Amino acid sequence: MNFINWGLIGLFSGTFLSATLLPFPSEALVIAFNNLNYSFWTVLFTASLGNFIGGLTNYFIGYKSNVTLLKKRFQLNENRIIRWERRLAKWGMWLGLLSWIPIIGDPMVAVMGFYKVKLLPFALMMLIGKFFRYYIILSLL
Repeated sequence: MNFINWGLIGLFSGTFLSATLLPFPSEALVIAFNNLNYSFWTVLFTASLGNFIGGLTNYFIGYKSNVTLLKKRFQLNENRIIRWERRLAKWGMWLGLLSWIPIIGDPMVAVMGFYKVKLLPFALMMLIGKFFRYYIILSLL
C-alpha cells in the first residue's frame, strides 16, 4: 500500500494503523512526508491525530473486551485484578505518556481500556506523548 500517493489522508491512515495492534512503522512515513515538503506543522498535527485516534481504538478494544472470557482464558486472579484496578485508577493516566513506545505502547493502551482507566485524563496524556514523539522526530531532521 502506497500511503504517500494518498497525500495527507495516507499520512493519517498510516499513523492510525501504526497505533493499532497492527505493526506498522509510522516514523518512516512521517520522515517521508517531511521530505516531500509538507509543512512541519501539517505533518506533525496530521501524524499526531492519526496516531492518537488509533490509540483510542486500542483503548476501546480493551474497554469493550469480554472480561469474563479474558479472566478464564488467561487464568486471571480476581484479587490481582482488583489491586491493578486500584493502582491504575490512581496512576494509569500517566502511562498515556508512554503509549508511543514501539511494541509495548499499543497493547498497554488496550490494557488501560480493559482496566477502565478514566478516558479523558488518559487520552490527554496519550495525545501529549504521541505529539512529542513526532515533534522530536521532525525536529531532528
